[in-house]
Amino acid sequence: MPSFLLDLNKMPYVPSIPLAPVTLDEVKAHLRIDFDFEDGLIEQYILAATQIAEQALNREILFRSDDMALARSIEEVPPTVKQFILCEVGDMYAHRELNEQGTYNVFHKHLLDPYVMYNRPVEEKL
Repeated sequence: MPSFLLDLNKMPYVPSIPLAPVTLDEVKAHLRIDFDFEDGLIEQYILAATQIAEQALNREILFRSDDMALARSIEEVPPTVKQFILCEVGDMYAHRELNEQGTYNVFHKHLLDPYVMYNRPVEEKL
């Protein structure tokens, strides 16, 4: 295998479908939504925002298979990580169709900084 290709079997965090660390009700309260017809869309945004957060953190938020996961239950997820996901979902909901004049808020990007694993040890799989 060429050295510039990533060997996914040797990566400690492999992106997969995440478990949502926030509930649909929490997000709807954050967005001030009281109708149900966009629940499916909001749930997609929750999963996308969670995956963005996990990629930034270089680990799972809720444990699936990563021993370095941030939390084992939704109650253990730090409030700043939940707030990041709420803000990310809010941006996705507000800017469904970005154009060149569109703006995208990034103030919440640093909420994850205390939990990022920069120097994660590489785990060898046998």
